[in-house]
Amino acid sequence: MSFDTSIRIVQAALHWAWDPIGVRGIEEASNEYDMYAPAVLQMLKAEAPVEQIAGYLTSVVRDRIELPVRPDRDRDVASMLKEMFAVSQ
Repeated sequence: MSFDTSIRIVQAALHWAWDPIGVRGIEEASNEYDMYAPAVLQMLKAEAPVEQIAGYLTSVVRDRIELPVRPDRDRDVASMLKEMFAVSQ
C-alpha cells in the first residue's frame, strides 16, 4: 500500500472513529487530527503493540487537546488500525 493511501486510512480512522473533540462528519474539520496521523502510521509500520498506539492517542488527548481521556476508545481505535494495517499488507 502506498504512503498516501496508508496515511489517508489513518486520517479517516482518527476523524471518524477516534474523534476526541466531537467533529466527526464536519467537512470543515476533516483534517483536525491529520497532524497525529504520521506518528500513528510510523508506529503501525514498526509493528508497535496496540498498547503503545493507544498510549500515544491517550497522551494526545491529555497533553495536547487537554480533554478527559478515554483509554477504552483509544485502545479500540488502535486495535482497529492494527487490524486494518495488517489486512492491507
